[in-house]
Amino acid sequence: GKTISAGLILSELMKRKRVKKAFVICPKILIPQWLEELESKFGIKAHGATGTEIRHSSNRPESVIVTTYQSATNFLEGNQQGLFDMLILDEAHKVRNLHGTPNPPKQATAIFRALQNRLFKYVLMLTATPVQNRLWDIYSLVDCLAVARGHRNPFGTPDQFATRYIADGKNTARVLNSTTAPEFRQIVGTYMFRTRRIDAKLAFPERQVHTQPCHPSPAEDSIQSVVARHISDFS
Repeated sequence: GKTISAGLILSELMKRKRVKKAFVICPKILIPQWLEELESKFGIKAHGATGTEIRHSSNRPESVIVTTYQSATNFLEGNQQGLFDMLILDEAHKVRNLHGTPNPPKQATAIFRALQNRLFKYVLMLTATPVQNRLWDIYSLVDCLAVARGHRNPFGTPDQFATRYIADGKNTARVLNSTTAPEFRQIVGTYMFRTRRIDAKLAFPERQVHTQPCHPSPAEDSIQSVVARHISDFS
């Protein structure tokens, strides 16, 4: 429901005349889904632009331009003000490595600098997995949202965050300090809103599981034997 949630917010801001043009960044495979759902469910015209086409995308008549993280990187580094009112990041955990690593990825730093330079009035970040590996993932996402607001990160500097909230050292950063955990969750709650399937209260049909026996043919048995011998040779 991430696309639907974003569409509801975007359409409301458009009706209030606060957003005229939005910029969506997502994995390439999701571009058709964004275009279809914005059109069919909200009546919002969108255009998918990648590669060199994105340079002139802000001049297109559609209200939303959808592109990939790779294509957006060089475009955002151009630091052009006033082209878009809103930024939507789908799979926003792709900017998680801004901190806790010696070499942040180029696409993450490009997005952070665009937010830091206030290229967008509104920013919406969507992810089903805000924590991929370490607590630095949350810190990086909050850092992006804080700088987009023009605020200081409420977790403090990276060193302050590591000292106060990380229990197993800043290089590992997988265990939250139990003493400051309530404070950590309260801060996260001011920046992130979590929607679970159970919260939607949708009535799904009851699942019925049936076992369907499948008997391999002689040829399939032969292939399975060959593969099994090959695997055993490396075990």
